[in-house]
Parts: sequence; C-alpha cells; structure tokens
Amino acid sequence: MKVESRKRQFILEGKIKACFCEGCSKITEKVFVGEWMPSDKPKSDDLLAAAPVKKQREGKNGVGTLPPAAENQYWIRCSECNQVHLLKEWQIQIDREVSPGELNPDECQVYSPHGIYAKGDALYHQALGEVGVVREKQATGSGAFVIIVEFCKSGKKQLLENVQVNTTVPKNSESVTDIIKLKLRR
Repeated sequence: MKVESRKRQFILEGKIKACFCEGCSKITEKVFVGEWMPSDKPKSDDLLAAAPVKKQREGKNGVGTLPPAAENQYWIRCSECNQVHLLKEWQIQIDREVSPGELNPDECQVYSPHGIYAKGDALYHQALGEVGVVREKQATGSGAFVIIVEFCKSGKKQLLENVQVNTTVPKNSESVTDIIKLKLRR
C-alpha cells in the first residue's frame, strides 16, 4: 500500500521542475510517464532472482516484524533525449508555485498590514476583493517590510507587512499649527 503525500499529487499532475538528465547531460524538463508498481508474483516463483529465503525474527509480542513499506517510485521521461528513468519520490523536485487564478477566497488568509506572511502564502485582500499569492518579501530603507503579491486582475502589488500600532500618547499634545502660530506671534 502506497503512502499518499502532497508531493505525490504534484508529481501525478505533472508539476515537475526541470533537473539534470544523466542521459543527455543537460538540465531539461521532465514528463511524468507512470507509477512504478511492485510485482505481485512471489519471489520464490521468480527464476531470475534466486535469493535465499531469510527467516524473520519474532518481535516482543511474538509477531514477526514486517519490512518497511516500499518507497513511492515513478517513471519520468526526459523531454530532450526521451530516456525514461525510474526515480524515487525524494529524487524528484516539484513545482509548488500556485497561480492566483486557482485560488478560492475561502482557502486564503485575509490580508492585514499587521500580519506576517511567508513566500507562497495565499491572501485575500478585502478592499480589492481579490485573491493573490505572496511572491517576494523585501525590507525597506526605514526598516519596515513589504510583500509583493501577485493578484489575478490587479497584477503585482506591494503591500505592507508587520506594521506596528503605536498606542502611546505623545508628550506634547499641541498640534504643529498651534506651535507655528505661537512662533509667529512672537
């Protein structure tokens, strides 16, 4: 029985990043061909593999321990040289980028300038009424942080992040206009 994973879903959908091919010695696009399935035939019936039968040791409960489940493996074809390779799941790099068009507002975080966001987070901006994906994070010269969010209709926008609310009352409650009027009177 194969273990289900998010990475497996990306591989089955064909969202595989370009990587090095041993056949053509280039970095090329990869295409998902199929899933590797173990044979149902017992090893004792296999004439090519004459492996000795090992006895299983019994565990503490008197029950034999089972070998670990086989790792998911996939047939991947190089788009350049058309060679097909059998790769384990950990050897395949996937493309996890989400496009804003695939998002639903219910699946996204509501944007607030006081929040902290990571690259790749899905946001819903209430004022724009749009969903978007955080593509970059940058620090400004003043020490504040800006996130660059890609929206469907509006394109890329810079939004503030981690804005601190200052609730302290200033020591001098006079307004700037009052101070100027006082200086002009003198």
